[in-house]
Amino acid sequence: MHGMQTLLATYSAEQQRTLAQQLRFCSDLNIATVNISDAHDALSRHVWHALLVDLSENANSGVALVEKLLAAELAGELTLPPLLLACTDDEQAETESMLRLKGFDHILYFPLSEVRLRCVSQSRDMAQPELHELHKLANHQQPVIDAMLPKLLQALASDIQQLEIIARAGTLLQIARLAHRMKSSWYLLGMRRAIRCCIVMEQLPKLIDEGVLNQGRISKMRQRFISLMFKDYKQLVLLFG
Repeated sequence: MHGMQTLLATYSAEQQRTLAQQLRFCSDLNIATVNISDAHDALSRHVWHALLVDLSENANSGVALVEKLLAAELAGELTLPPLLLACTDDEQAETESMLRLKGFDHILYFPLSEVRLRCVSQSRDMAQPELHELHKLANHQQPVIDAMLPKLLQALASDIQQLEIIARAGTLLQIARLAHRMKSSWYLLGMRRAIRCCIVMEQLPKLIDEGVLNQGRISKMRQRFISLMFKDYKQLVLLFG
């Protein structure tokens, strides 16, 4: 965590000062602040270890920002930090679950704590599995986990085979539905890079309707999505297959 380059995106100068002060008090992060509307530009010009988005003033816009950033990353237009963090005062289990499924890796609550920040900074490489969700689902019973892993790998193998077929002759809606299904498996396996890709691709119809994507971006995203699904699946097979 020492000196981790962190971009803090908020909606107001006052909130920037307040949050930056809290972060500097309970960590030694190297913090830069930016208005949320300028976050895309800041991310494209500099390499960061973490992006922290303040959701306390406007949660919907903050979530929409991350949605667009994930699409830009999948299109090859920028590289997002390994850690996408949300800061909120809405400490409810359903809120945290929703934010994780929108692409945030960790949720921080006010007041910010040194212990929580230290825990967040220990996340592994994005291409490596983190089995926390699988352990919770299996009630931390190792025999159950051992039985579930092959089934998850089998489900992913089937979906990736289907993806290969759809990539040649399928529709974007079919890809979006398949991405939504695959996301559940990647989520249980804690494969954060794959989860990010699926989050974008499952929302293709919505992003197209909103005018966020043009045909050139869609083509790049489709190609990168297929490539990364194969790559991350092979990584899992090496570890667990």
